[in-house]
Amino acid sequence: MDNSQKAATALSIFLVTIMLCGGSGFLSYMYGYQTGHEASYNQGFSQGKNEGYDVGYKSGYEAGFKPSPEQKTSSNYALKNPTYQEMKAFLDQDATNSNTYNQDEYVCTDFAAGINNNADAAGIRCAIVDMFYPKGYGHTIIAFETTDRGLIFIEPQFDLEVKIVAGKSYSQINNFTPPPRDDTINRFLVIW
Repeated sequence: MDNSQKAATALSIFLVTIMLCGGSGFLSYMYGYQTGHEASYNQGFSQGKNEGYDVGYKSGYEAGFKPSPEQKTSSNYALKNPTYQEMKAFLDQDATNSNTYNQDEYVCTDFAAGINNNADAAGIRCAIVDMFYPKGYGHTIIAFETTDRGLIFIEPQFDLEVKIVAGKSYSQINNFTPPPRDDTINRFLVIW
């Protein structure tokens, strides 16, 4: 091997060594960058999520516990269960049942929500009761947990006491005109 071949071989070895060192350095940099990025992202996301939850929970709690002047509640979460007579007196003065049912604009859910909101504003605890019928149909009424007679269900469109029994027809057990579809109560949900 002459000197030019030795120089070419040495230069080749030198260039290969530089390429290997540079390549391994680049790969190490990329691995460190990716690992560091993922670790810092996960830590920042977790910390931000927890802090955001705490701030949101606190502000929601304070807003609900101390209503602002534009909120229509007087309860400050101090709703009370009425006596049977207090429930009847409240329903007698509440005018929600005088609203007109309109299939496209004002339905059973609107009647129930109206009375529920008015009861809340009066400091009375009132539940929304969702009944589930076959084929995806249902109906919404309200309930009061009276201190002297227990849980009383009310049809909010007429302010009438009603019974609800799973497996029975709502209209039949309450002597109402049957609706055009099956109103057998598959299940019901009382929401306070």
